[in-house]
Amino acid sequence: MSLNSRLEPELILLNEAPLDRNIVFNSVSNLLLSKNYVEQSYLEALIAREENHPTAMQLEKMGVAIPHVDVEHVREEKLVVVTCPEGIVFNQAEDPDSTMKVNVIFFLLLKEKDAHLEFLMKLISLFQRSNEMDQILWSKSKDDVMELLSKNLY
Repeated sequence: MSLNSRLEPELILLNEAPLDRNIVFNSVSNLLLSKNYVEQSYLEALIAREENHPTAMQLEKMGVAIPHVDVEHVREEKLVVVTCPEGIVFNQAEDPDSTMKVNVIFFLLLKEKDAHLEFLMKLISLFQRSNEMDQILWSKSKDDVMELLSKNLY
């Protein structure tokens, strides 16, 4: 499945308020449920997975997280992007007992286990390009974010 079919303007949430992580998870889950992109079990699975296997990591200029769930909780392959310049507190992937502020969250909704690893590698490659990540974080335009992701992930 191409990235363009995974991206939708409604799934790009820019300049969100610095809320609690689980409030953001709940909002994203409700949005995805309303579009029938995930199963009812999605939110519980998302919170449990992030608790057990945190995904937040520190980049050069910002924190990012890649919350995701097992494929049985996903109906449609999508990518949700949430930006929060002030940061949302997550547990760190490298040290789960420590927290950090995350500025860009990429929620992955993938249907194939092998696609998970491939897409994660593409995201990690994007994370190494601080100029592009800055553009995502500070963008005021969903279309600009979609274009940047299309160029850099496929």
